[in-house]
Amino acid sequence: MPEPVQPEQRPAIPRTGIAWCAWHEAYSNTARPVRDTSGARLFACHSCRQAYDLTPIADQP
Repeated sequence: MPEPVQPEQRPAIPRTGIAWCAWHEAYSNTARPVRDTSGARLFACHSCRQAYDLTPIADQP
């Protein structure tokens, strides 16, 4: 019988949240903060970031 896995041995599970995508106006678990053309901070999902060429704030220089 296998031994139980201790908490420090468990693989790290990335924490994800659900946010409102301002572009397609629905909740998404891939939404990340971006800046729109006016400089406002909004959330955009992965497919909207690709479609509208949006860069997440964390990835901007």
